[in-house]
Amino acid sequence: MNRSNVFVQLALVFSCSSASSQQPIPPAPLLPFADNKQWVLFDDMKYEVGTSGVVITVPKGFVTDFASIPQPFWSAGLSPNGLYSKAAVVHDYLYWTQTCTRKQADNLLMIAMKESGVRATTRQLVYEGVDLGGERAWSSNARERAALLPRVVPDARMNFGALVLWPDYRAELAAAGVVDPVFPTNPPYCKFGDAQNVPVAPVPAAPASGAAPPA
Repeated sequence: MNRSNVFVQLALVFSCSSASSQQPIPPAPLLPFADNKQWVLFDDMKYEVGTSGVVITVPKGFVTDFASIPQPFWSAGLSPNGLYSKAAVVHDYLYWTQTCTRKQADNLLMIAMKESGVRATTRQLVYEGVDLGGERAWSSNARERAALLPRVVPDARMNFGALVLWPDYRAELAAAGVVDPVFPTNPPYCKFGDAQNVPVAPVPAAPASGAAPPA
């Protein structure tokens, strides 16, 4: 199977898997590095949190490994890929940018899994996994960002070869002076991570009987 076919099929899988969810994350095309462990977004992935009107945008070029679930758990139905895959991409982005707190990022993962139709037992297992083991990834990301290692591949460097591995390509990008774009500071979506409820926009109050409609 060539790389373009993988590109298309991943977008179709994500589209079908989210069809029954409440506020699904729209699919975005991804392309793997040589070992299929890391994937790069070929378009922005936009996630509106609930019906709040507030959007988390994972930028084109962001590199993800989906859900970081240890291999021994794969036989139990928990693998890097599943209905929670797109939620995991958002979570990867939040853990990388660290503009929200770690707890807020984990709670936003839970919200996104609910909206992706992940059953309650599975999302609880995934959530408990990141709650218990996420500190290592959070700290590692902080060190890598401090070292100016990029996590977003710029447009001009998206045409990497079929045998290229992400660690090698990342080192090449860093040596060439590539740095990440400036990420939003104090983004409004962080506040929704103070809880695990899917946020709903308030319904406008109906005008009082006999009142004139708003201009």
